[in-house]
Amino acid sequence: MDQKKYLLLILFACVLFSCGKMYDNIDQYTGETVYPGRYDTIVGHVGFERVEIDLMKAGRIASKDIRLGKAVKTIIEYDNKEMVIDSLVSWVNITGLELSKLYRFRVYTIDDLGNKSVPQEIALIPYTESDLASLVVQPPQVLTSPASAVLSWPSGLSSILLDYYGLQYAYTDKNGIRREGQRAANPRIFAANLPSGTTVNFDIKYKIIPKTNGTPIIDTVEFAQTLPVVVPTGSSTFAPAEQAILQANNITQFTADAVAQIEKLTFPVHTTTLQDLFYFSNLKEIDLTGGTIFNMTQTTYNANGITDVIGGGAIAPFARRVGDMPTSNAQYLIDLLESGTLTKVKYLSNSMGIDNLLAPYIQSGIVELVEKPEEALVDFRFLLDGLAQTSAWKMILEAPAATPPAGTGLENVIKATLDSKNSSFALSLPKEYEFDVKNYKYLKFRVYGPPKSSVSGSYAVYQKLWPRIMNYMWAYNGESTYGQQYWDLGKDAFSISDANLQTWVDMTLPLAQAVGKHNRVIVMNIGGEPSLTFNPATPIVYYFSNFRFTKN
Repeated sequence: MDQKKYLLLILFACVLFSCGKMYDNIDQYTGETVYPGRYDTIVGHVGFERVEIDLMKAGRIASKDIRLGKAVKTIIEYDNKEMVIDSLVSWVNITGLELSKLYRFRVYTIDDLGNKSVPQEIALIPYTESDLASLVVQPPQVLTSPASAVLSWPSGLSSILLDYYGLQYAYTDKNGIRREGQRAANPRIFAANLPSGTTVNFDIKYKIIPKTNGTPIIDTVEFAQTLPVVVPTGSSTFAPAEQAILQANNITQFTADAVAQIEKLTFPVHTTTLQDLFYFSNLKEIDLTGGTIFNMTQTTYNANGITDVIGGGAIAPFARRVGDMPTSNAQYLIDLLESGTLTKVKYLSNSMGIDNLLAPYIQSGIVELVEKPEEALVDFRFLLDGLAQTSAWKMILEAPAATPPAGTGLENVIKATLDSKNSSFALSLPKEYEFDVKNYKYLKFRVYGPPKSSVSGSYAVYQKLWPRIMNYMWAYNGESTYGQQYWDLGKDAFSISDANLQTWVDMTLPLAQAVGKHNRVIVMNIGGEPSLTFNPATPIVYYFSNFRFTKN
């Protein structure tokens, strides 16, 4: 064999050997399984005797939009059970979990050949009927009379154990009639016409979302409970919340039988609560204006050598109750309106802050809304000597002024002689009231200034007024629970020109800044409290008249 043939033979052998080794490498993979794609997450949510499990980070999407390689089905295994879904899903809902125990869930996909993906696993404990049976719902506060009952939850029903969303209730009245109702945001039940001296069962179904470890489950459930309420007899006594007010209405015995024939009650504007209405089974008419029975309260000041009393007398139109009456305190009135037992409620506009509660009953005529006059004079009942605050406000006041300067239409004239560099007086309401700035947007008055010779040189500063509006004078912070709510328009907002001295000038103090505040004191300072030694050559005398609150 020549050399060329020999070399070709060797080359052929090498190629043949190499090819054999190549196929050997392929053969080692013959018979290996290619697994279908797996779900990329697993997140559980506990429901009522069920769970929901999310399987994809992309969220809950349609099966047609899911691609996991060759995977075509979803398998869920738990508690020796297998749940087969003939598609790929982004989440699953597993029901029928009636046992309060730990369930372990394995979720994987399979392909057409039955090959399984790597599973996702999670352990969850569902909320079940046994959990619901052991749930503790906050009991209501119960107020009873021989004919009525109120079940209320002042702090609400939501707690660390549940979130409350509503309730249904039912009871049987003394005529055997089954009464039913429902409540949403306000968990309060008013029941009338009850049989006295018996126990009435209230069947209540709460709409709630229970919580596990402080986390709400994903289902709203109904929790049923029967609450027995003992209805007292007519001879049982009750403790009135506003005893003095009831006594002013000539009520001296506080039993249901004693007040059974009362058909009308009158309450003052400063009333704290209307809870006592609950005990009057035959009430037809309520007067919330104070009527002819009640006067305004009084506040007495005794300081720096003076005693001064403000308030008293009939309610001033520009005065209203301090702060709105809480809905919970007015709800007893609404109970009677809703039940249809009242025929008339007389109410002074914006006097108690319950206008929105009464609004639905105005058109029918059941609520008579008494409108306030366009303007209301401030009489001397509300004039307060500045000495009640401090000796630095000393001023000689004469009200009414004995010999005021001539003028037309003058009313309630005040003579104010400065007796210190910070001389001031105040217009103040008793602590149970505040200014009704919703109705009255301005304080208007007339002022008569001294001659220019009295307010010249260093005393020219006393040619201006400085009204300051506040919730209480600084020395009396115990008069209010609302804190100090002070404002003014600046020391130079009410200057008096030379041309307007010794003549009656009209001034207007806008009260827009008082809206939303509990203002009840207006301090009228003369001069803006300057830094000087006060010793004028001639007295500085001002006159004020016609202080009045106006709507426009």
